[in-house]
Amino acid sequence: VLFPLIAALAVAVYIPGSIVFAVAVKRSVIGRYRPIRAPVWSAYYLRHWLVMLAARAVPWPLIQGSVLQIMALRALGATIGDRVHIHRGVDLRRGGWDLLTLGDDVALAQDVVLGLVELDRGDVVVGPITLEAGVALESRAILCGDVIVGAGSVLTPLSVLNPRARVPAGEVWDGVPARSIGPAPMLTALAQPLTPASYGARLLGAEALLGLIVALPAEALLIGAARAADIAPNALWRWFYSPDFTSRVAAVILGVTVLATPLTLVWSALMMRALGRVHPGTIPRWSSAYVRVSLKSAMLTASGQWLSGTLFWPHWLRLAGMNIGRDCEISTIIDVVPELVTIGEETFFADGIYLGGAKVRQGTVTLAETSLGRHTFLGNHAVIPAGSRLPDDILIGVCTVADDSKITSGHARFGHPSFDLPRREVVEMASDISLTHKPTTIRYVNRLFWESARILLPIPPLLLGALWYGLIARGEAVTTGATFALLVLPLATLAPIVLSALSVIVIKWSLIGRVKPAQHALWSCWCSRWDYFYVCWQKLGRVPLDWLEGTFLLPPYLRLMGLKIGKRAVLGPQFSQVVDPDMIEVGDHATACASYQAHTFEDRVLKVGPVRFEAGSTVCAGT
Repeated sequence: VLFPLIAALAVAVYIPGSIVFAVAVKRSVIGRYRPIRAPVWSAYYLRHWLVMLAARAVPWPLIQGSVLQIMALRALGATIGDRVHIHRGVDLRRGGWDLLTLGDDVALAQDVVLGLVELDRGDVVVGPITLEAGVALESRAILCGDVIVGAGSVLTPLSVLNPRARVPAGEVWDGVPARSIGPAPMLTALAQPLTPASYGARLLGAEALLGLIVALPAEALLIGAARAADIAPNALWRWFYSPDFTSRVAAVILGVTVLATPLTLVWSALMMRALGRVHPGTIPRWSSAYVRVSLKSAMLTASGQWLSGTLFWPHWLRLAGMNIGRDCEISTIIDVVPELVTIGEETFFADGIYLGGAKVRQGTVTLAETSLGRHTFLGNHAVIPAGSRLPDDILIGVCTVADDSKITSGHARFGHPSFDLPRREVVEMASDISLTHKPTTIRYVNRLFWESARILLPIPPLLLGALWYGLIARGEAVTTGATFALLVLPLATLAPIVLSALSVIVIKWSLIGRVKPAQHALWSCWCSRWDYFYVCWQKLGRVPLDWLEGTFLLPPYLRLMGLKIGKRAVLGPQFSQVVDPDMIEVGDHATACASYQAHTFEDRVLKVGPVRFEAGSTVCAGT
């Protein structure tokens, strides 16, 4: 019963300790970051990699949006003004902090990319970024190094600001590459009820309390099951020391582990309702009202990590307050307040949709109702701005910002800036509705089986944790202090990490084998197995492989997965998880930092094809 409280206390101690550790490593290994261009295969990059490794120890997701995040970045060397908003998904772990300047009231939206440290043609390039007071970078905007954005300017969603760009004050820039499209709109200043420090305290307190409440059903299940089986609490802990899979204790632990996930997900949706409705309008950024917006968005994101793309996901979203029509296929949605969104029937979302997110600028938060018509298709990383009213029967392409003033029913838009697609290829397989829209019973049961199997994925980490605990306990009993610290502890810690990563390789070759160019309908067995493998990689392999980013150890693993990697190729930060690895080829001396996708999911048909990066080519981060 006390475990959540003990865990909360441990986190409270760990957060400042990890920040101090990262700062100490950075100062001793790098000192201050300065503009530089150096080969990746050099001592400088090795020192930079060590600093990034230390920065990973900081639990950034736990402190995002709070004053602790700002304090950590300042301690690492960044110059940050007052009332700066850094949204969820902005990755500032990759060094170069001394060259980052954020003025007062700067707002960085979801998944903004700041290219303080980039990889280019086999080199690591470190460059300064300056955002003057009141600048707003909107969802997934990308800034390369050596740029200055003038006071009050706005970079629109998905826009890219090239190196050495200088944006004058008070302008809106849009496109790839970004160009001026006019003056930035004026905003009416709002009084801020809270200071950033008091807001951060409320947010962290609310997150901690909500975490304790969300954990209650799983705790009650464990206590009830243990009492029903007449198992003492100590017996549960002893099982980790010596697991016995024939005992009642094993049945309770494994059963609760499986059932805790769906139980917690349902409880989380009900908690979303209990938090009350968020209404459209404008609210102060530093207010209790925005705490609720942030909590709801975070809870939806966390639940989506288990449910997105499944038959269960639309039902969960309805339970959480969203208005969704029949026969919708919803994958990952980002920065969403559910009660502000309406989705028409038979709509299909590809992965990573920015759906009606709140717009934050200069201390104001604008919330608006967003609606999508029937038979809508949204490609990967499409952006649907808050307040959009999209018509029926439309297609919004990959990485396209929807504009309801430029699209009518029956049309398709693609690109940034977007253009009309008067004729597009329609997959012939899509005409068979039993494969795409109205499955037979056997196809429905097949998909339900693979999507339900996701709840089994907490079991491998549990067993690997038991393995680690058992190895540590046995090693401590039979070795001396020095041998235990220098040999047993590192090897015992490494063993479950390696096994977890290797298990993903086994799952890949067992479920889908070598992927070849092909088309697979949504309701096919292959498509269900392909999706399950992707989730397994995310849950079992992503975390250990994150620590191998930028090292020579990651390419051999990826080759075992089927990826073709040439000599002295440089892999960026996106390679801890790769979709369709057999379809990707990186040539000799190529520098690859982008997000890779060798498939599209158009007309409810998965189309898979090769992606090649020729020798010596460079594909930058955020591409």
